[in-house]
Amino acid sequence: MHQRHNQTQGGMYLSRLGIKNFRSCYDLKVDFQPGITLLVGENNSGKSNVIESLRLATTPLNRRGTRWFEDTDLSRGREGAEAEFTATYDGLTDTQRAHYITALDVDTHQASYTTTYWKDPVRQQMRASVTAGPVGGPDAEPAKREQITHVYLAPLRDAQRELDSSDGSRLLRIIKYLTTEDDQEKFRTTANDSLKELTNHDVLTSTTGAIQTHLGKLTDSVRGQSVQVTFAEYQLHRLARSLRVKMAESGIEPADLAESGLGYANLLFIATVILELRKAQSAELTLFLVEEPEAHLHPQLQAVLLDYLREQAEASPRDDLQGPAGRIQVIASTHSPNLASSVGIENVVALRTLAEQETAQDDKGRDIEVLRRKTHSLPLAKLDLADNERRKINQYLDATRASLLFARRVVLVEGIAEAVLLPVIARHCLFNGDDQAKQRRDFHGATIINVGSVDFAPYITLLLSEVNGCRLLDRLTVITDRDPDPELPKKKSEDGQPDQTPPAEELEATTDDGGDEDQIGNRTKVSNRKELLEEHAAAIGAAGHLIVAEAPHTLEADLLTPMANEPTLRAAYLKQHPKSQQHWGDILTHPKGRAFGFYQKLCKHAKFISKGEFAHDVALAIQDGAAFEAPQYLTDAVHGVLADQQGGAQ
Repeated sequence: MHQRHNQTQGGMYLSRLGIKNFRSCYDLKVDFQPGITLLVGENNSGKSNVIESLRLATTPLNRRGTRWFEDTDLSRGREGAEAEFTATYDGLTDTQRAHYITALDVDTHQASYTTTYWKDPVRQQMRASVTAGPVGGPDAEPAKREQITHVYLAPLRDAQRELDSSDGSRLLRIIKYLTTEDDQEKFRTTANDSLKELTNHDVLTSTTGAIQTHLGKLTDSVRGQSVQVTFAEYQLHRLARSLRVKMAESGIEPADLAESGLGYANLLFIATVILELRKAQSAELTLFLVEEPEAHLHPQLQAVLLDYLREQAEASPRDDLQGPAGRIQVIASTHSPNLASSVGIENVVALRTLAEQETAQDDKGRDIEVLRRKTHSLPLAKLDLADNERRKINQYLDATRASLLFARRVVLVEGIAEAVLLPVIARHCLFNGDDQAKQRRDFHGATIINVGSVDFAPYITLLLSEVNGCRLLDRLTVITDRDPDPELPKKKSEDGQPDQTPPAEELEATTDDGGDEDQIGNRTKVSNRKELLEEHAAAIGAAGHLIVAEAPHTLEADLLTPMANEPTLRAAYLKQHPKSQQHWGDILTHPKGRAFGFYQKLCKHAKFISKGEFAHDVALAIQDGAAFEAPQYLTDAVHGVLADQQGGAQ
């Protein structure tokens, strides 16, 4: 029964790779999922280094090595040391445990191999050695280790050049993958026979005759020579050079790849690489290593490609009682939020580099302190999230919100109004001086995520939880509303029940369909008050990493606190409700202040304004030069976003 369970899980898969002294990976452990794992992170975070490590730790499926370890691959400050790659495999079936007994940990049922690269002092070149199992014993069965393979799809592919190459190497490989040697020989013979028949064509016979006439005049008097214009005997590789791949939209005659878009040519190239995976059936496990699968693809094609790769992984395992399991495991690095949002956070590993100080020696042998950029791994599957919180994040992690997985500076806001206004206020109100160009650029690089009227807590857990000594962010800024009691008046009607009818002067505003996304009934469903969010951050060990900027009431109302903003806000309000000048006047003369008056109206009538339209109109006015002053809590938030992040996620 246990054996059957293992086999339905697909057999062995790479669960972890340990990397030491390889480029930015000084001492890194990366965890992987059985089906598909996405490595995400900004440029220079170490994604390619992890993919390169996997190439050095496993055997190419086609047995043709294209990646060798160079001494320049050693981490900075580790020159002369050894580089080490430890691959740990989990999920082995009973059959696989028997086959990999020399590499097996009998307690965990995991198999492991460690590949060490060291410099041979005699040959002055890097050499590799492999040990098996947790104690590093000799690799007694290298043939079994070589059944753990990889297929590599490089980034920045020139698909048209690769497929249209005159050497025909890719087409030749595909032909050999898909056909038997007998079929290949029949094809070669048929092609050569057909070419021989062309020897009798008038074009060739007339050419041959003309050459022979002149040659005879030159040679007959001494020793006559005869000539024939014909085709050489073609081997398969020479025939492949003459082949060309053509493509066009269905129903249109195929044309040269140069006439196809880069995206579809790239998909065609990927399809030819995936064909190589057919040979994976002869291996126990094949890692399909894909760098930047999104290259040249629009978002819809990205989603289709990723879904297809997932299907390849899920459909690959076979019953290993009759032969190798043939499992395919996909590991891809990406910059694409579209891809990151489509797999679920449990399949995402975020890579970050942290500046860490260590002791080194200068040219004179003296100890000095230096900073090293070191890659850290954060598997999102290990975050302490409840199932419902994980599902909630996956639901909201669309292509826009998924950008937070790649960002250095993130601001979480409650609604569209904050997302629209915050960049404009930062640029035109807070950093509008000639000497503040850097601050403007830095804030432009911040990622503002509108999470809607939901609980911030799961997002704080996602972004600030520490795993393997690393967080997605070193500092997170949240902008929230205090939402105090609006103290709504409750008049009694003739039947003694509370009167729900608004005053006559408010009817025009109430009945206007502003399309507001914040219904009054939603205001009490979640509590995003500052003290509760800070308590949550402290509970996950992130106290001091969270900045909460809290509006005393709510954004639209608190924009009215600085008196300089009143003309702009009044114009935006009256644009929606041109007959409500008196209504605006009531807000300004409210006994508890104009901000509270505005807030009370917003609470009392769900369609008092369309917040999205209001924010856009205010933003346009600010961009056009209207006088405007940022409320203090927004000023604090913007400056908090740009606070020094030395030592944090980079």
